[in-house]
Amino acid sequence: MTYLQTIATNGRITHDITPCGWDCGNGYSKLHTPQGQILIPSYFKSLSDSDKNDYESLGNGALVEYLQGDRTDLVNSKWLIGETAEIYFKQSFGRIVDDWRNKITYGLQMLLGAIALVPRQQTYNLLVVASLHDSQAFSSDLKRALQGNHTVKFDGKDIVNIYVNCQVTEEGVGALLISRAPGQQKIALIDLGHGTTITSIFEGNKLLQNSRKIDTVGVHHLCEAIANNLQTRRHLNKPANPHLIREGLAKNFSYGTTAWEFSEIYSDELKGWLASCLVPAWKHLQSRADDLDAVYLVGGGAALPNVASIAARQGIATIQNSQIVNVQGLLKLAISHQK
Repeated sequence: MTYLQTIATNGRITHDITPCGWDCGNGYSKLHTPQGQILIPSYFKSLSDSDKNDYESLGNGALVEYLQGDRTDLVNSKWLIGETAEIYFKQSFGRIVDDWRNKITYGLQMLLGAIALVPRQQTYNLLVVASLHDSQAFSSDLKRALQGNHTVKFDGKDIVNIYVNCQVTEEGVGALLISRAPGQQKIALIDLGHGTTITSIFEGNKLLQNSRKIDTVGVHHLCEAIANNLQTRRHLNKPANPHLIREGLAKNFSYGTTAWEFSEIYSDELKGWLASCLVPAWKHLQSRADDLDAVYLVGGGAALPNVASIAARQGIATIQNSQIVNVQGLLKLAISHQK
């Protein structure tokens, strides 16, 4: 889903520089600017030099060609982003969730694909604040991947010049900036993402040493379980498409354009999935539970049906707009850096 909405921001915006929040998630990539927000599936497909087909932007995605710039390794390369990659290459498109390094390796490709969906300009001068699950170890890698001058062509016709100045912070800091209640200092975050569940404790905006736990279980695994459920296979005569399952979770469990809905299968699979991600995260926090001001649940998984009510039984509060709250906070950081 792509959508643009006007948002209220606190802070002065310099017209020459556009502040941005950027969250290249395993499931969806989020770009937030003062003009609105882009949300696209984290899919990509690099096109070979021998591929002479005429592609166009389809669905919620984009066609991008890198003409010249500081990423010399990308010069003269083309790629498809988001649903465009899935539509053209259903069996061979790549996903950020397939490898944790993809957030860096394909970070610029995803970012440029998101920029292709904002109102078109000839030149962009962007101050980007991005988040990463271990910024202490990998922020320099992400900065090198994103920063610099990039001249690209969108949709095979529009040549655009983009300059990116990038800063990187820890995953979850953006969510804290938006959601922390007055007086709260020590906060635990459980981020139910598409490919991982990340449990962290922050003192103010500082990640406490040795407090982070990353489990490689996320919404992706729930979608795969539903897609391969016995009842799913019996009804469709084949496993379901996990992409359509993920889309259906936001559409009353409707599967694609068919009349089939999978709410009962979701309920059957949900308990085991939460046992594999939310329960270990909660157990990780127990040794420090008495010293926490609050425990918050964020990420796309927190917005799934019934998850918030189940988490509330353990005293875990679900943050409103859980899928996008981190990138909203990253935009707030970007604006503050302009002052």
